[in-house]
Amino acid sequence: MNIRIIQFAATAALLLVAQVAAAAERNVCFRLQLRDERVQCADTSEAGARRGCNSGGYVDMVGHQIEVWDKDWEGDDEYIGTWYIGGGGSQCVAFEWENSDYDKGEANPDLYLRYINRVNRTGYSHYVEVRGVNTDNSAASVTSWRNGQSGDPERYVSMNCKANTTCSVFGSGTLVPTNDIASDRGLRIMALDSAQHTLQALGEIMDTSVRLQYPGQTDCPTSCAPDRDLIKITRTRGANGSNVTHELGHVIQMQEFDQDWLRDDCSRGGDGHSLDSLEHESCATTEGWGNYVALVSWYEPNNSATVPFGWGRNFETATLGFATCSDNAHNEIQTGKAFWDLDDWNNEGGSGAASGDDDRLAYASTDIVTGWRQFDDGSDNREDGEDGADGVNVRDYWGNNSGRFTAAGAFETLIDHNCLQAQVND
Repeated sequence: MNIRIIQFAATAALLLVAQVAAAAERNVCFRLQLRDERVQCADTSEAGARRGCNSGGYVDMVGHQIEVWDKDWEGDDEYIGTWYIGGGGSQCVAFEWENSDYDKGEANPDLYLRYINRVNRTGYSHYVEVRGVNTDNSAASVTSWRNGQSGDPERYVSMNCKANTTCSVFGSGTLVPTNDIASDRGLRIMALDSAQHTLQALGEIMDTSVRLQYPGQTDCPTSCAPDRDLIKITRTRGANGSNVTHELGHVIQMQEFDQDWLRDDCSRGGDGHSLDSLEHESCATTEGWGNYVALVSWYEPNNSATVPFGWGRNFETATLGFATCSDNAHNEIQTGKAFWDLDDWNNEGGSGAASGDDDRLAYASTDIVTGWRQFDDGSDNREDGEDGADGVNVRDYWGNNSGRFTAAGAFETLIDHNCLQAQVND
């Protein structure tokens, strides 16, 4: 499939002027938004927030894919192409019509859009997508604006779109796939938009597209990532922005390991894990990594004013979760904070049991992610399937990257500042 970027309206207008002599393009503009009711996501008012959510309002569907079709009444409609939305505000699609394989001799097309439940990173050079699917992994139903509404069947159709003109699809308003925020469709679209945030931050180093199953199957009651190309989001968490991005963090780690599982033994704290529980080091590390990816998806670490919040917790504060240093080595908030500290530009002093051990450095998010590639396949120490409940852990990650993160203070930032030195190192 040829996925093309939708130009900003102003840019498209400039391109149109330059290309008139070369070709008779059609240019159709619209604005696509989703009704937003998400929680656990960065609001646009927060310092350092990336493209924010707007609970109770609407947000532009950046990175979402749409199809453009020509509506016919005496035969089949013609598919023109697929584009992704490259920015906010009014967007425009430019395409050839005459002598194409879809014009069928028609003088001018009657254009409408279809939303197809797929998202990708904008401005990519290495393409991956997240695709929304149903519980049985079948394709989710598309949203089509072909048929308008009762008494106004062409309400959302740009009729008789002529060459070298700018046509509009519902120019007086905004296209919204659904306003029913409690429906599976509405919640799936919110989950897909959350997933797009992860792709925007880290998608360039991913190598496999991902299915987002919503609602997730019953074998996954709190959402999960069973393998490197699937996340299952439970019905109650479709509107939880951090839950979706956390699960994609597991997918990314699996892709870096080139395998479909992770060492993640969460049995120490009972059935499952929580932000406050003390777990085996593999669980604390794997779940903490998911927390870090969730933070990077919503917040910009290269802004010293950023204060990232996830699940109502401040992941920037130097305050340790536990007064006893060794307890922090078994907690997923602290390991998530450790990866964030290695990334962020706000370098603060140590606190409590970590007093004197400062957050001193900032590495690129992509370098931190690709650090997992240093693990060899196998079950021995510092391999991607290390035997035992405490492997793979953050100390293993550091040991495999000691030649990568070489600046003075890197170990202090990642390990000592967060009291992770008690993790098993053999």
